[in-house]
Amino acid sequence: MDYLTLRKRTTYLRGETDYSVANNLVICDHINNEIKEICNQFPFSWNLTSATLALSAGTADLPTNYNPKFRIYDARIVGANTADDVRFSEIPIEDRDNFQNTSVYWITYNTTTSKYVFNTPTQTGSIVIFYYFIPTDLSADGDVCIVPDGEAVAYGASSKMYIGDERNVPLKQDYEQESQKRIQSLWNADNMFGPVYAERSIAGDNLGQND
Repeated sequence: MDYLTLRKRTTYLRGETDYSVANNLVICDHINNEIKEICNQFPFSWNLTSATLALSAGTADLPTNYNPKFRIYDARIVGANTADDVRFSEIPIEDRDNFQNTSVYWITYNTTTSKYVFNTPTQTGSIVIFYYFIPTDLSADGDVCIVPDGEAVAYGASSKMYIGDERNVPLKQDYEQESQKRIQSLWNADNMFGPVYAERSIAGDNLGQND
């Protein structure tokens, strides 16, 4: 779903019709927070991205959207052919002196720069990493939600809205359970079939009829 459709769906689940950003800043915040919460529950394959790190004295800052919960999925120096790639393995920081092999790394946190740091005995060069990332907040109507099942996001965001106003505990619980059921379904499908990049829903396809 795109951001506009997500706002509509979340608003309709609350029994409301005004899904404009200006009048629903709280709903907008809950939608973006719910997306991040879903990405934090499981290491989904569709939540992977890549970056190239330039080593300086054996260190490089990790990208600002790096999610430390799931660590780095893959790190390597890319050769001319795949067979020539030098793959790196993560080690505990306390074991760093026990490795003569330079193709290892450990992660630290720089409290001064507030960044995670990639450390390796390899002093210079470029390391290609694949990592789980923290999604950027949706802002424009056409921004596409990274979570393949927008209904999971809408139900989760809607359930959070019921904490602060109506105190409708049964409905809140129903929405939470529906969201969690969909998230678990995404994770099961991811493990069995690989990434699911778009999931259609009858509700999502027919929102325009309610305008």
